[in-house]
Amino acid sequence: MNRRKLLKQAAVTSVALGSLPLAGGEALADDGKRKQYHFLVLSRDAGGAGPEGVIISGEGAFGSGEVSGGGVFDHFRFVPPPPFPVVGTGTWKAKKFVSFTLAPVHPPSNPEGRHGVLQAGILKMTADFHPQGGGRVKGVALEVVCNLGPAGANNPGKEEGVYITLPNGHEFEPTKPTTTGVTVFSTNDGSNDNNNDD
Repeated sequence: MNRRKLLKQAAVTSVALGSLPLAGGEALADDGKRKQYHFLVLSRDAGGAGPEGVIISGEGAFGSGEVSGGGVFDHFRFVPPPPFPVVGTGTWKAKKFVSFTLAPVHPPSNPEGRHGVLQAGILKMTADFHPQGGGRVKGVALEVVCNLGPAGANNPGKEEGVYITLPNGHEFEPTKPTTTGVTVFSTNDGSNDNNNDD
């Protein structure tokens, strides 16, 4: 299965977000096995409902204390009429793995919060942003949160999406009252994929 198909499947899967609290406990999930992250979301400042937004996409891999990958971003102000004024737009690159934790709420029979090759959890990393026409912004904190309803796994107090903290302290979080976009972690690299794309 290619990444595009996986992201489409993840979007469908993530429609059923949230679940009943069935069990607790947080676990460090750096088991040495590589996992992948995939997301395309809108985050906003001022608690998720502010005047500025960031559309950010990304995909990459992490494990054994390392992270790779990156994506694109578009930072803008919600000033009508569209097109909204751009603050900065460009690419970003993952630089430093901070942590990955499993979703603390999950059924007792599913402590890793998995559903097929998908998995719930929270990935924390730092990244460098490369805005067009501007200098590199180092040390941007990214927190990628996946609540996976079909797995019965979620992260209480954390909305599905990407939390962004710029070095100057400007924070963005998933849109409110409802999240816009999808995040997901996958537990295989596709090397055992027997599907043919005929």
